[in-house]
Amino acid sequence: GVGLRARRRWRAATMDQEMNVRAKMAKLKEQKRVADEINELLTRPGEDGLNESSRKTMKNLEVAVVVSKRPGFFEYYKPAPEVEAIQKNGEIQHLVKKLNRLGGEIAQLDAESQNIEAMRKPLKMSSGPELTSLAQWNARYGTVEKPVPSGFYSGFNDAPKIYGGTEHHRAFKTQSRTMKRRAVDTMRRVTI
Repeated sequence: GVGLRARRRWRAATMDQEMNVRAKMAKLKEQKRVADEINELLTRPGEDGLNESSRKTMKNLEVAVVVSKRPGFFEYYKPAPEVEAIQKNGEIQHLVKKLNRLGGEIAQLDAESQNIEAMRKPLKMSSGPELTSLAQWNARYGTVEKPVPSGFYSGFNDAPKIYGGTEHHRAFKTQSRTMKRRAVDTMRRVTI
């Protein structure tokens, strides 16, 4: 009956969770591999590393600014051919996009994992009897901190925008007006 279906659903959710964990581990390994590849391109020893090439280019430009007032020719720093090829092909940008895509897929797997966990947990029944009146609500959870002052009412201005070109499809956004006093004899009282 119902118990058998619940156990089957729980087993299926458990199997889905295990598959989700395996997929997430594979994505995390792929993400680590891509991050290591980026790190290796940036931190290669010698002049082949992009970080070192950038440092030397910046230093060279600072010197070029200082000697620019002097007559003569200044030889600018030229990165290694391998560094130029990496920059020209946009390998770092490609790897960063791949890293971001993997991060999005991992986040999606996390969301699916949370949904599966929610399916595995049994539904919790509400504690206590059902609340059918405001008095019962106040008895269980307490009263409102600041009661609404008596004799006041709120009004709302309709939004002027009309959808569909007809009067009956007004916009939903409204603005409240300042609370106003109302005479006690015209005020409607609602009892719950």
